[in-house]
Amino acid sequence: MKFNKITLGIITCTLGTFIYSYHLYASNNLQLATDTVFQQKIAPSEKKDSRVLIKNLSNAQELFNTLYTPVSANNLKSKEDLDKFSKAKDSEYNFFSYLKAELSAYEYKGVKVYQNNSEDRYLVAFTHKNAEYANMLSEGTNLDLFLFKKTGDLYELIARTSSDGLVNGSSGAAAIADMTYDHIMNSDPINIGSHYRGFLVRLMYSGGGQSNSSAYIIVLDEINKKIYDIENNISFEQDSWSNNSEYEYASFYFLDKSTERNGVYDLAVLYEGTNDFRKSYDDAPKIAPYNIYKTYKFDGKSYKLESEQPNPYSETINFDGYQNYFSKMNNEGYAPVPYESLFRFISSGNIDYWLGKGIRVYKPSQKTEEFFTWKVKGVRVYGLDVIGVQRGVCDISGENRCGYAGDTIVIFDASVDQARKVLKEKTFVDYANLSDDQKGTYPYLDSIVFNGKKKAALYFLNENP
Repeated sequence: MKFNKITLGIITCTLGTFIYSYHLYASNNLQLATDTVFQQKIAPSEKKDSRVLIKNLSNAQELFNTLYTPVSANNLKSKEDLDKFSKAKDSEYNFFSYLKAELSAYEYKGVKVYQNNSEDRYLVAFTHKNAEYANMLSEGTNLDLFLFKKTGDLYELIARTSSDGLVNGSSGAAAIADMTYDHIMNSDPINIGSHYRGFLVRLMYSGGGQSNSSAYIIVLDEINKKIYDIENNISFEQDSWSNNSEYEYASFYFLDKSTERNGVYDLAVLYEGTNDFRKSYDDAPKIAPYNIYKTYKFDGKSYKLESEQPNPYSETINFDGYQNYFSKMNNEGYAPVPYESLFRFISSGNIDYWLGKGIRVYKPSQKTEEFFTWKVKGVRVYGLDVIGVQRGVCDISGENRCGYAGDTIVIFDASVDQARKVLKEKTFVDYANLSDDQKGTYPYLDSIVFNGKKKAALYFLNENP
């Protein structure tokens, strides 16, 4: 689904009330110089092209001057733009440039560092919105990304988004900011294909009596020097509560590395629930079970539906058959739990379909009579590294037809004191000392022994299984 031109409305109930945006600035190991940013023309080999070389990735002003065409109060196009500028300049969006004749306001978000083929990469982020709405929290933003690599003592620009940027936040009375930014800054890039890395983001929005969670696939294409999203029309979950059409479905999804088209892996989505199958909204609702396994292939521009079949993982179709798929996918004990699933659990105690059902398809790193344990890597929530997830079982086979199967534990690479301090600062909830009203809504913080070491963990256990 192409979102760049769409204004999304978001409901806060699905993600909790603690949506935040922390700004990750250049890390200490960058050894960033204090010199100014500059643009230098170089003629490699026989070609005379222009490379953008930067000395300091943490100097927001100089970065903006190089990557954009900045404007000030002295060179605006109209009196109306001057009025917008004057109102916006005291907001957090304090850089200005024209985007397709419209005055836009920009905010520097920081730098994310990761590795690609053992080489450091530096992902610089700016967000922008129309300057007229810079002070309006209900107006969503777009996200601009600039990818750099180290060239000597400098940082060379090797890929970037278009001037429109990526969808980042939603608009409306219940707007959520920085959905895409938060996912990117809290997740390591994954392999989108054998030659491409990127991010598989889950965007939430609502309107017209329903909420929807949709796929947003971002590709870091160093070969063609572009960062872009793959067009698609894929919904991961949907909940409709309108008077004439009530239904709900969710899904477990993954990139299928066994099949690649045009450099991008197929996307498998396994649905369970109910859906409205009417062909037109003028028709009467046609609610029916929705237990489907869909495969989407990349045709070079967008993800298109390749095939669909009954979902063999669906316990609705065949509960005993569903158990046959427990622990079948071998990922060396790791489960690629999405950032959004972990964020939901930590911020509101919500256990979504991926965390509740999908994770069981992966082979755990450890099995006991009470819990299966999966290792997790490359995901952070509120700045805390998530290193493991435990899900309750009824017995060593993985049977989940008992109350204990709902037990969920998320483990951090931090001490209890460290995790308590961070979570309290970010969410204003003391997870180690929940009030009576908070118990049952939020997981509680305690210690756990994980891989022989004492770590912090958030527990959500069924007291009356």
